Amino acid sequence: MHNQTFGLSVYLLRDKLLTHDTMQKAIDGALQKNMTLNQYLVSEQILTSSDILNCCIHYFNLPIFNLENFDDENLKNTLIHPDLIQRYRALPLHYDQHILYLAVSDPTQETDLSAMSFHTGLRIQLMLVAEDELDKILLAHQRVSQLDTQLESTLSKISPMKDTLSFNTINEDDEPITEFVNRLIQDAINKHISDIHIEPFASYCRIRFRQNGLLYEAMTTPSHLASRIITRLKIMANLNIAERRLPQDGRINFHHKYSIDIRINTCPTLFGEKIVLRILSANHIALDVNLLGMMEEQKAIFLNKLMQPQGLILVTGPTGSGKTITLYSAINYLNSIEKNISSVEDPVEIELAGINQVNINPRIDFDFATVLKTLLRQDPDIIMLGEIRDAQTANIAMQAAQTGHLVLSTLHTNSAVETISRLQTMGIAAYHFIGSVSLIIAQRLIRKLCEYCKILESSFYRAMGCKNCHQGYQGRIGIFELIPMTESLSKLILAEANTLQLLENIKQEKWTLLHDAGRQKLQSGETSLIELTRVLGQIL
Repeated sequence: MHNQTFGLSVYLLRDKLLTHDTMQKAIDGALQKNMTLNQYLVSEQILTSSDILNCCIHYFNLPIFNLENFDDENLKNTLIHPDLIQRYRALPLHYDQHILYLAVSDPTQETDLSAMSFHTGLRIQLMLVAEDELDKILLAHQRVSQLDTQLESTLSKISPMKDTLSFNTINEDDEPITEFVNRLIQDAINKHISDIHIEPFASYCRIRFRQNGLLYEAMTTPSHLASRIITRLKIMANLNIAERRLPQDGRINFHHKYSIDIRINTCPTLFGEKIVLRILSANHIALDVNLLGMMEEQKAIFLNKLMQPQGLILVTGPTGSGKTITLYSAINYLNSIEKNISSVEDPVEIELAGINQVNINPRIDFDFATVLKTLLRQDPDIIMLGEIRDAQTANIAMQAAQTGHLVLSTLHTNSAVETISRLQTMGIAAYHFIGSVSLIIAQRLIRKLCEYCKILESSFYRAMGCKNCHQGYQGRIGIFELIPMTESLSKLILAEANTLQLLENIKQEKWTLLHDAGRQKLQSGETSLIELTRVLGQIL
């Protein structure tokens, strides 16, 4: 870290925000951790960002800037090298012919600011910002810069190649592109990224990573490289490199520290083919019912229904809500030499030893219903059905659940009550429904707050961001509502009660709904109000 005098400490002491002893310990701690004083004070929860900002407002006649209005695109075309932005912790906002406007949380570092002025040839105008918001943006920018630096040497080896060249003339052993693609995938795997999006545009190619359910920009490459990167990926997936007008699906078996299955989909767009890579790695996923995030009473209900010899357990929620992991955790829990367990999937996402897993293939009429009929002649004890998509599959699954088999499956509905309505609209008779369904689970995934940097404000914790996490969060956890098929609920279904009546009954029986489970995670400090609102909407 650059040499610093901790000039702000004088003002913090003057406002009696810190004692001399506390300040000296903070200065020593900041030096030891290679942090600025502001970083250390906020990360260690000695002071809040608001404390520091208010102190600066008191002593420095400087304008305040709200970083919620900051456009990340500014960092792509800035005059200042990324290393200087990180070293001086000064965020360039905008500039005109003579003045560069910089956002800082500590305006006392005059030597650093003089260096900025010398580097740009512009006069510096400071604007005060909150340390936590500044830190979050700088941390995200640092990650992008690090990836750019790692791949820069690879990109520099790649010479321009005209896109008008025939795909047949492209060398399949395009070494610099091969190295770039391998590094990109390796970086994604190391960061536990679930999806890579490669998106060509008119003047550049954007590469985004999905982490903890949200997309962020990892880097951009020159536009002339897009078709070569995409061609390399299609070669790896054994796709037709000459076909650019139609979508294609494939898979890549990538060898990292272990073999990793990657699903690939191409889609023609205005400026070329967009590719999405889904990384299916079971090695960092703990398939344990104890780690799903269920409350203790919910887990007890779940395990009780799993141990029943028959019945249909439905896991519901939108795409990306963690349904598949819940199913896999369940069959992993049930997996034993005494049980014949089979799964029907599209596609098989995680390979489990001891489970007979079947991929459907609709192109040859090998669909869910057909495979399910076949498996019922294979002496099954437990069947996992990837998804119920139509009335035929639903009827077969319910018949299986009524004839001595435990069946687990998913539906794309938002709540347990909506699941009942959805199956009724599929034409499932009420008596079939109550005779087969034993448990309905609705779930969502929420990001978990980082234990290293979360801070308590008012009644709840909120995200900060540090070197140990991504934007203040580490991983995700589920929130659930589990509704067993009770006698009173069965009577209402037989009486063709509407959704509001069913929901009222569920509330009377005091089952935990998604919002209740979310509030519990909020109160325990596992997530933030912002994250919960993003996933569930307004909850308070």
